[in-house]
Amino acid sequence: MYDSRAYEVKTAPFRSVTVLDSVVERASAVASELIIELARFVERISAIARTGLAFKPDGFDAERYEELLREASRLNAVLADADHEEAEETRRRWRESVLSGHHGYVTAAVGVGAIIFNERGQVLMMQRPSGKWWYPTGFCDVGISPAENIAKEVREEIGLIVRPTRLMGVLDSLKVGSPARHIYSMLFQCEIEGGAIEPNPLEALAAAWYPLDALPEPLHGLDRKWIGLAREFHLNRRTEAFFDPL
Repeated sequence: MYDSRAYEVKTAPFRSVTVLDSVVERASAVASELIIELARFVERISAIARTGLAFKPDGFDAERYEELLREASRLNAVLADADHEEAEETRRRWRESVLSGHHGYVTAAVGVGAIIFNERGQVLMMQRPSGKWWYPTGFCDVGISPAENIAKEVREEIGLIVRPTRLMGVLDSLKVGSPARHIYSMLFQCEIEGGAIEPNPLEALAAAWYPLDALPEPLHGLDRKWIGLAREFHLNRRTEAFFDPL
């Protein structure tokens, strides 16, 4: 019979774990890291292939790019526990998205987010149609600046008129372990200048004010770095924008 007491390893004065428990925890962490890296690899390879096809739509190189798309879609299906038909649909969607030349150069998506406090030090949160809570956010539209974009998003989603006052940081979705689409999100500190909280039913189920230490659940996504940044900018008067170091 296995006796875990025989394999105990002291890790702190008042805590001990077994070697088996430690191995299981590490294996789980490694598996999670591997999945994230594989998802990142799939997205990068598919982007390289689509960009290659944009500049070299025929010939030997194009055949290799097509093969990369097939392999990337197959691996993407494995990660998503999808079948062959779904893998082929992903490949077809990627292929149809290819444009010509510089217009087809695949880049990371760009989004914006708004951190808005009221006079009681509470932050504005909105409940998405998925049921999860998040700050007002959205992708950047062509033709207007990031600051204009976030003011537009808040007005359309929540009904408030805000003025961006400070860039809090640029958040990289891959740096927080998200296996989804690669996004750079510019986080703005905003002040209310007018309007009223009237959630757009197409964008939000509800919107309300919450203390940073009592946010509603469940929260959207994996990134929680924004909570610390919100506290530093609002309470500690931080002024330097955050970005992920090299």
